[in-house]
Amino acid sequence: MRYAIFTDIHANLEALEAVLAKIDEIAQEEPIDEIWFLGDLVGYGPNPNECIKKLRERTDVIIAGNHDWAAVGKLDLDDFSEAARISAEWTAAQLTEENRAFLANLPERIQKDECLLVHGSPYGPLWEYLTSEVLAERSFQHFNNRYCFVGHTHVPVIFQQPDTVANTPTSPLAADEVLGALDDEDVAKIESADGATPSDTLEEQNNETTTVGVARQQSQATQSSDKTESAHTETEQIQNLVADAADAIADLQHQIADDAPEANPDTPSELKEIIIHQEASNNLNDEETAMDDEENEAAADDNISSEETIQDAEDLINQEIEELLTLLGLSQSMIEVTNEMLVPPEGFWQAPENYRAIVNPGGVGQPRDGDPRAAFMIYDTNGGFTFYRIPYSFEKTQEKIEKAKLPQYLATRLAYGR
Repeated sequence: MRYAIFTDIHANLEALEAVLAKIDEIAQEEPIDEIWFLGDLVGYGPNPNECIKKLRERTDVIIAGNHDWAAVGKLDLDDFSEAARISAEWTAAQLTEENRAFLANLPERIQKDECLLVHGSPYGPLWEYLTSEVLAERSFQHFNNRYCFVGHTHVPVIFQQPDTVANTPTSPLAADEVLGALDDEDVAKIESADGATPSDTLEEQNNETTTVGVARQQSQATQSSDKTESAHTETEQIQNLVADAADAIADLQHQIADDAPEANPDTPSELKEIIIHQEASNNLNDEETAMDDEENEAAADDNISSEETIQDAEDLINQEIEELLTLLGLSQSMIEVTNEMLVPPEGFWQAPENYRAIVNPGGVGQPRDGDPRAAFMIYDTNGGFTFYRIPYSFEKTQEKIEKAKLPQYLATRLAYGR
């Protein structure tokens, strides 16, 4: 069986038509059995009804994205940035009643044979951004299929994990096995961070049974049956702290991923400033925003695609994540990551034998990896995955966004894949 899989159209009709045309071209050489869509039909872009109509005509599976449900009132718009909220409200006013009902009834997840389809992640189907191995570790514990297909980040990525890890039961850790790895200063940080002792904090938390990862000493845990009830209690506390760390990491990454900044810029240079400050401090400099057009264009030519600038911002976020883990009394060395993150090639990729994978094909209408071309993939059950990038006339989409008086930023960034 062969499946064409794509995600995150965001009401960008030109990008959708380009992807469907390429799929039709591929199908001429070898048939494609079904087309699967992983959420966010609408939001940001200017053609919500047209994209819904075309997608319903062409696809076999459609699941909900956070922007789809936001446009029909199923998600609180207070959770969205200003630009995302404005576009959601505009989309809601444009939708036909039929399309409104269609979006409202989309499922959060669907299982198809050995595949699970969700928009965000198995752990958080609508909202979680899978941008690191630590977050993927938790999601691998929330599905049993060989493959999970996701979208939401608009960035092609693969997380792969040996199947033996997924099928190995997790035994509870004894408290002294984990706490032994912490010195007195680390324990003090845990207490000061929560304002209570580990035992007190435990009483205030939900007993979440899944965690981001397990500590290094897991292999010894099966011998801990003679530990006291108090030890098990503190074990659960450490597990909850690990889960809290993952949630906080997701919150940090949420700031630099899907949501647009609180501004409506209208020049390439301003887009550059948004990229920098959205990822580092999410704060625009008013004086630079007021630069004249000639200076903006010159600055954009030199800096808009600066990989060094983007890397600096990513390094800052990684530093914040490490500081957060330290505050919680944890460190990367205490979290055993059993999966590996890969950037898929443009072309063929196959999962190693006896591995599972979480696969993101990238976004159709709102790429975020610095490549403005639309992304999709073909999954062949007898072979592997083929990743595609397709150019399209984003200028037409930009003109429509401007005509609809949507935030200019949403048009500008299409040219840069950011």
